[in-house]
Amino acid sequence: MTLHTQWVTMGLMLGSGCLMGMMLDLYRVLSGRFRFKGWAISLVDLLYWTVAAGLVFSLLMWSNWGELRFYIFIAILAGWMTYHTWFSRAVSRGMEWGVDTLGRIFRFCVRMFRMLVWIPLRGLWTLVVRILGWILRILRMFLSIPVRLILAPLGRWLQPCGLRLKQRYAPVFRPVFRMVRALRRWFSGKGDGGDG
Repeated sequence: MTLHTQWVTMGLMLGSGCLMGMMLDLYRVLSGRFRFKGWAISLVDLLYWTVAAGLVFSLLMWSNWGELRFYIFIAILAGWMTYHTWFSRAVSRGMEWGVDTLGRIFRFCVRMFRMLVWIPLRGLWTLVVRILGWILRILRMFLSIPVRLILAPLGRWLQPCGLRLKQRYAPVFRPVFRMVRALRRWFSGKGDGGDG
């Protein structure tokens, strides 16, 4: 490995140590804001170490084809300590401000969506349902008049046939009607006194 490659690798590992410290601060800010609990902490820890390992490995592959030397670990640790000593406080404040700003923007967007889209759509839906209800009532009222006009003469014309059918089949259906009436009285609690 040439001297130039070693210096490039050293610089990249210093930078990756700084990035790991920055990601750790971001994780700390987000966990303080959203109060992760239980399995969520383990999941975020696993995600952090996976991203950190992937970052270091990809930078190593790009700079020196993955040759692992002892000074690489020292460079990562030095980068992390440099970030933690000089930049951590300012970056953490910036991250907290950014998370606060994003939260405010998100709440503002939700409020605007609710005021400009959701409430008008809900009011429009209620208005459409009421108008359709009124239209259906008016249609039912207007349609009931011709139906009465058509069915009233038809009922008067079919009434003699119905009386004949009733007289002919009354002995067959009378026990059924009695049993239905007795069951209705029994379920309503008025006793089971028969009518026959």
